[in-house]
Amino acid sequence: MDLRDRLLVQVSVRDVYDAVALAGHPGSGLVFTGQAGHDAVRMVRRSGYDGPLLADRRRYAGSARVRGTARLSADWIADQVESGATAPLTDSGYIGKGDHEALHAILEQAAQWDGVIAVLPVHAQWVAEDRPVLLRAVAGYGMPVALVVEDGPPYRPLPFPLLSAGVPALAALAHGAEWAAVGVREVLRHLYPERRDRPERARDEPTEAAASATMSSEPHAASGGWRRGGARSAFVPERLEFVPVERLGAGTCGCSTCHGRPLRELARAEELEVNTHNAKVLHRLHHRLLRATQRERWWRELTAAAALTA
Repeated sequence: MDLRDRLLVQVSVRDVYDAVALAGHPGSGLVFTGQAGHDAVRMVRRSGYDGPLLADRRRYAGSARVRGTARLSADWIADQVESGATAPLTDSGYIGKGDHEALHAILEQAAQWDGVIAVLPVHAQWVAEDRPVLLRAVAGYGMPVALVVEDGPPYRPLPFPLLSAGVPALAALAHGAEWAAVGVREVLRHLYPERRDRPERARDEPTEAAASATMSSEPHAASGGWRRGGARSAFVPERLEFVPVERLGAGTCGCSTCHGRPLRELARAEELEVNTHNAKVLHRLHHRLLRATQRERWWRELTAAAALTA
């Protein structure tokens, strides 16, 4: 089962009963997130789903996130293989700013297993100022990796798969990444920094993040990188943004979920309906990307057009 050119949908293990409905179109697949991710993979396989399936333990996030020097679990790898995952992902910890020890610890440990994808959850500086160092390290170990990029300033896309992403997942595919995963809800589209390092606005979803902060009575981010609360958000392809459903404009959507209705009607929809809309419009963009003869150029033109509608 090939991951090449796939735009996966990243969901929580609690979404297991709805997940297949979000990833039933060609070119898709699923990433189950959490400690029981391999159990969700097994359940979906037994139900007959034959698309790509991955399990991201996400030890790199949350109030108890671990550093990247933590030992990787051989049992976690074995459980994924047994469950029918397309490829096992490491249960990596977080690679902080300038933490070369953590970066090499993950890559060195992951190299002991054939066919394993090393998950690299990195501080934003690794894809900005330190990207040559990151590229050399990955090339030196010669094994597949998947990035999770902590929120920070915009950065030039890298040709590596992305987990827990929003719009940058499409950008990565346009710049040579083998696959990428878009989260179904805000917390799965971001890796939030510790509160003391948190930027004022999220990297790829300023509208969603700012609105969620305003509407929630809870703190904007918990120590350790979990985002508490958060509104349902709908993807608006013309703007290349996830927008809280309460703030959707007057435009319409022709996807098979919306049937030409005004987007703002999603404010009354259940979460599954909003997420189904998101999956369908993202799939449509993904299909256009795959048909483009020059993907980077196509992406530049698309983002330029989106900037004009913002």
